Amino acid sequence: MRKQIIPIYFAADKNYVPYLTVAIKSLVKFATSKNIYKIYILTNNLQESDIAEIRTMERGNIMIQLVDVNSKIESIKDKVQLRDYYSVSIYFRLFIPTLFPEFNKAIYLDSDIVLNHDIADMYKKNIGDNYLGAILDEVVYSNDKFIYYVKGVYDLTEKQYFNSGALVMNLKKFRDNNIEEDFYRWLNSNSSPVAPDQDYLNTTCRNKVKYLEPGWNKMPMGQKLEDEKLYLIHYNMFMKPWKYRDGMFDSYFWDIAKTTTFYDRLLEQRDSYTEEQRANDSLAAENLLKMAVNIAQQAIASRQAKVVEAQPAEQFVPVGAKLAMQKIKPKK
Repeated sequence: MRKQIIPIYFAADKNYVPYLTVAIKSLVKFATSKNIYKIYILTNNLQESDIAEIRTMERGNIMIQLVDVNSKIESIKDKVQLRDYYSVSIYFRLFIPTLFPEFNKAIYLDSDIVLNHDIADMYKKNIGDNYLGAILDEVVYSNDKFIYYVKGVYDLTEKQYFNSGALVMNLKKFRDNNIEEDFYRWLNSNSSPVAPDQDYLNTTCRNKVKYLEPGWNKMPMGQKLEDEKLYLIHYNMFMKPWKYRDGMFDSYFWDIAKTTTFYDRLLEQRDSYTEEQRANDSLAAENLLKMAVNIAQQAIASRQAKVVEAQPAEQFVPVGAKLAMQKIKPKK
């Protein structure tokens, strides 16, 4: 029986090598001999020496390739305003369909994840003619201010807005609809989205998403899942086990981390994380919420202003003036 090829993409830079190593090691742990796993690391600054440990995980049915996207970044500079190379890394998942025309379907994963199940089972989900298979964003649907943001700016509910950190991508549909080029146009006309690529995917893929079980992108918050329903843990936002102790699902991360050469470094990073840094995290989270609310308020106000401009002028005579006019009778 012919083995199925499972293309899996990560995006990472030098700062994320330790966490990427843990993520890929967890993927390899649950990989089976039934499939061929082709792992691609999209980067603009990693060298082969940076992924030496990751490279040791290759075997007969597990292949790992470093993909330099610097030329791709250069090619889009006249299409979209890029602030710096680091910020553009969040857009790498949008490059996948055009960079890899040989694949019609693929998995994209953030680097701050740990797998607790064979990723091939996520890939094999039937997403039909949808753009994506994705999971609702737990951070958004658990916070009223983020709910206000996605509704106010994009007219999406918390039961529609998904997280882009773990995706089954219909690459053919992306190519057929020229999604990458459309993203650049959208980005140029939306100067301050909270999460540019994620917000874009949510608006573009509206009503074309196959929602998967929560266990395929479970964040360390809210209700715990039983181990057999916990397939992928996503240490999203500030909820990182290499920063905070005793977080939900931390043991899954450390069980894998201790088998890597980065274990001592990760422990030191956690243990040396200061109260000042934690306070800065809290402040950053608070500022993110404020920004989301401000953007939503501006979007709502802008729409309301357009509605006012479109209305006939007589509908906007002050109520008091209307009453006064009703009392004035024409002279005979």
